[in-house]
Amino acid sequence: MNVWKNASNIQTFSQLSAMLKKFVLFCIMEHNDDIPLLPLVPTRLATLIRFAWWCQYHSVKGGMNSIRNYIGAVCEWNQAQGHPDPREAEKWVYDKFRREAPKHMEVYEGSKAKMALTHGMIESIINQCNEENITDLRDATSYSVLAFAGVRRGHFIPKSNTKTDEKHMIRWKSVAFLPSFADTKYVLLSLETGKVRCAAKKDPVWTAVGECKTHPELCPVRLLKKWFQLTFNGNSEQFVLAESTTAKVINAIPWTRQLRARLMSAASVAGIDPSEFDESNWSGISFRKFSLSSLAGFVPPQILAAHGEHSTVEITNKYYVTQTVAQRAEHTALIAKGFSGGV
Repeated sequence: MNVWKNASNIQTFSQLSAMLKKFVLFCIMEHNDDIPLLPLVPTRLATLIRFAWWCQYHSVKGGMNSIRNYIGAVCEWNQAQGHPDPREAEKWVYDKFRREAPKHMEVYEGSKAKMALTHGMIESIINQCNEENITDLRDATSYSVLAFAGVRRGHFIPKSNTKTDEKHMIRWKSVAFLPSFADTKYVLLSLETGKVRCAAKKDPVWTAVGECKTHPELCPVRLLKKWFQLTFNGNSEQFVLAESTTAKVINAIPWTRQLRARLMSAASVAGIDPSEFDESNWSGISFRKFSLSSLAGFVPPQILAAHGEHSTVEITNKYYVTQTVAQRAEHTALIAKGFSGGV
């Protein structure tokens, strides 16, 4: 079955990705004279929005986070055929749909939340890496920086090797070894954009990692310096974890697969029955959860929010600032100090 009529660029249904096949099925199944959905391309904005809403009833159960992947596939397909992005036809309409639709989703099965890594796990997976092997050194560097900086995985490891998924990644031009490379005490990381910030806002933030003298094998400063010396060739536009200026950075799928393999190995060494250890409980966000939960007991919420690049302190309070019953009960004595005779 041909899905469009341009004879110079015919593509059959079997050649389409799974996401585009779903779009084609939607258009064929739901097309009628009152609500025409054909031709497939150029896709009208109304058709795109109807497709997005239809997805939740047809096996796309991850809410808008999943549905946006299908929307993106259709839009990229249009652009590949020389047509404009349907979302741009009336951008305000699509933006309103994107903001409001999640509030009204009727079918949603959220993915299971990932768990935080532990100190023991991080020690084990980094110690498994052979620093004389470039792939292992890259992995060890990524594990260390993510664990100590607490930044989102996408700043170093993209979801995919597309411009969209690489837009928040850190390049060497945004890294400074201070006070000097020869005598580095800490490394400054400038985050030009992020999940809660866009480039247009011109609102960069920074974070930093310091020496880990108690555990030098885990030290992010030492590993970043070693990685820099091995891979940097003078082009400051190079992504930090790229093996060269022209090389693609490993994306999240193989990187996570290797992470989980190392976790399984660590569990085996610890004598844990493989049938009782589900490595899928951990992924890139597990480093961020480790970093923030480990730091939470030592700094005020405002500092923790800045460390995690949270848009509000409320997010930090909700997920990381916790108390035991005994700690909360101690507030009684603190409040009582204001009464007459209180100390």
